Amino acid sequence: MQQRVQELAMDGQDPPVTFIQREPDRHIVVLSPRSPIPTVDLGLVFESDGGEIGKLKSALQSWGLFQAIGHGIPNSVLDEVRNITREFFKLPVEEKQRYSNAIEGGKEPGLEGYGNDRVASEDQILDWSDRLYLLVEPENERKPNFWPEKPSSFS
Repeated sequence: MQQRVQELAMDGQDPPVTFIQREPDRHIVVLSPRSPIPTVDLGLVFESDGGEIGKLKSALQSWGLFQAIGHGIPNSVLDEVRNITREFFKLPVEEKQRYSNAIEGGKEPGLEGYGNDRVASEDQILDWSDRLYLLVEPENERKPNFWPEKPSSFS
């Protein structure tokens, strides 16, 4: 099983080459220090004039991300998700490993659970991140073995 990013960072060594973008593949974005992250109103995406779709396309092409508004999710829910997620990632590595996405007997991680990127090829550059991916809907397809018991507010 590959080492988690948290463990690599705590070792204090240079990152493995699998995390370093090759020079010609690096995307250089030059922005003013005050350039705002693009905002897309998801409530307007399907409007007939196509303006919001154009903003979405532009944001993804130039930034690779956007801030979603108009999604209908209350801020209180988003705040709770952020807080619980922070608490999970503060747990010791050993505790988080209980929800590992590593497939038993195999080297490749599955999609759900705690872990790193799935490695599709030996020359793949990995994201410098550990993640927890859980299937939420439909509820009957959730895999409870990947749902953390800690923090207790997670469930």
